[in-house]
Amino acid sequence: MKSVSLPSFVDSQQALWAAHIRERFKELSIPLGEEINHIVASISTYCKEFHPHGLQTQELYLLMARALCSVGQIDTARHVLESMQPHARHVQRWIEILSELHHFPQLLPYFSQGIVRPADWAGAQLDRMWTVDFSRLALAESDQHEMLLCKTLRIMLEKIAVFWDPTQGEGTVGLKGLNYIESTSDYLLAYSEDILVQQKKYRNWTQSPKILHLDG
Repeated sequence: MKSVSLPSFVDSQQALWAAHIRERFKELSIPLGEEINHIVASISTYCKEFHPHGLQTQELYLLMARALCSVGQIDTARHVLESMQPHARHVQRWIEILSELHHFPQLLPYFSQGIVRPADWAGAQLDRMWTVDFSRLALAESDQHEMLLCKTLRIMLEKIAVFWDPTQGEGTVGLKGLNYIESTSDYLLAYSEDILVQQKKYRNWTQSPKILHLDG
């Protein structure tokens, strides 16, 4: 049997990623010029290293939009975001997020599925109001227990806390989709408040973001 050297396997894996990403750009009618080819190379390297088992299309689209923002192709990034839901409702805010967020890799799954997103209720100030939507969190019934949900919630809130630094903690988190895990909804609301109070102390805010239950 002919052996395959590790370098050739790695190169082959990256080439597959690059071909897949080019197809996604073509799918969105984005011309493959020199700069886009550089972006393809960058994303394929990232995916090969950090996502060897694949990505959802929405996750890949967000990576593409972020890479486009990083080289100043804002209009093209906007075009990518406009093809996504629920991201199309807040394209400008997503452009700002993708350009400035350092914790993006850890939040990618939550952003891409719309679990964490800018608030979309009437009167929301998009620079300081966020929705965490549990109805979009794909969990088996056996995984809907307090320990896992609390760990997930802590990760999300601690990573997006940076968005309230400019307002010294002034803002709101809207929790949505708690009704489908009703047995723990009151606990999760209280737990969220505790996390944000801890962030107030850690980040020297003058106040902590308010919690709003959006399920009525």
